[in-house]
Amino acid sequence: MNRPYVECHENKTGFRNTGAKKQCVLGKTVKFAYGIPGFKFASVEDAKDIEKWNEAIAQKKLFPLYDAEEYAVADTEPTYWEGENIRIETSKGKKIRTFRSILSLCSYFALKSFDGQEGQIFEFTNDPGVKGIIGEDGSVKGQTTTLNIGRLQDSTGEMPQNAVVTVNYKDFNERENAGADFKTNWSHLELFGIFDAHLELVSASATQIKIKVRTGCGAGDELISTLKSGDLEVRSAVGALVTTTFVEADSQGIYTLTGTAFTTGHTVLLVGVVSIDNQHYESTGPLKVTIT
Repeated sequence: MNRPYVECHENKTGFRNTGAKKQCVLGKTVKFAYGIPGFKFASVEDAKDIEKWNEAIAQKKLFPLYDAEEYAVADTEPTYWEGENIRIETSKGKKIRTFRSILSLCSYFALKSFDGQEGQIFEFTNDPGVKGIIGEDGSVKGQTTTLNIGRLQDSTGEMPQNAVVTVNYKDFNERENAGADFKTNWSHLELFGIFDAHLELVSASATQIKIKVRTGCGAGDELISTLKSGDLEVRSAVGALVTTTFVEADSQGIYTLTGTAFTTGHTVLLVGVVSIDNQHYESTGPLKVTIT
């Protein structure tokens, strides 16, 4: 005859050693970075290396979010049913953090794409330091969370345009049991997300295409004038790669691509994510060429 099978999930351990001459704690969280599910650094040493961060950003595995103003703890406590002789937990407490970011329309549009997405959240502190989770193999990942992005709030006489972000942690035990707190010799201010690159056609003929590349909200208000050979590509109307010669930007920020038999319908775009001095750029879309 079958019998009921029940697990109580006690998960209790023996007492741990409490010796400590100094309490090493990180400062206030001032920024978050979103890692895609499954992302991790191979080691603490890699997690402390800004070049490894920039590599992951360029690979679109890590996304630095915007500065965290008014960072606050918004945890909820567990609730219990209590009888005369027993006490039973009816809902678990939740680890929640909130912060406010000052945002332009373009930045809010980008931030909103993370709404409801589960990922690995790293926290930057003002020491500067980083909060993460260490694995049994020595790897470092972010805490498992889901982000909720609030509505964009218009500027008032007291506050600029902003949105409130809620960080919902999957398990408060994750950091308490396997946290990785470490100091860095660089600041979160040195990390940037990928910038949109807007390509503008200056002129085009059968043998020469001249373009400008800008970054910034909307059509871009800042020229990118330091692209190198291999950063731009030309493709035919059917998507075939076209051989070109690259000429660096002139004093007006105009790049020249030379070749043979360019036609209307050819396109120009950056080659994937282009990194220049630890800043990263990606085309918002291909620039269609019209021969005149």
